[in-house]
Amino acid sequence: MDAFVELSAELTGFSAEELRSTGLVEQYRALTDGASEAEIIRLWYTGVWRGVIPSERAYAEGLAWKAVGVAAPGTAGPGFGSWESRPRRGAR
Repeated sequence: MDAFVELSAELTGFSAEELRSTGLVEQYRALTDGASEAEIIRLWYTGVWRGVIPSERAYAEGLAWKAVGVAAPGTAGPGFGSWESRPRRGAR
């Protein structure tokens, strides 16, 4: 098993397969080279790396959402970033 995935699974409590299913392993491995364990945990759970969301997928696949069993706000239905647009007139 990949050392980064193994460490991430140990730190987050999610299985290696669950982490791989996010599609973010390669991106996160590149970001976290030399990072502390706390930074790796924060990235997996929040999808935020040092104050920046590295991708739409990182936000949507944050483990915090999976831990509570909900979709990330703005990702179900209209999708990521939908809160930036005004609703169509007459939409309710």
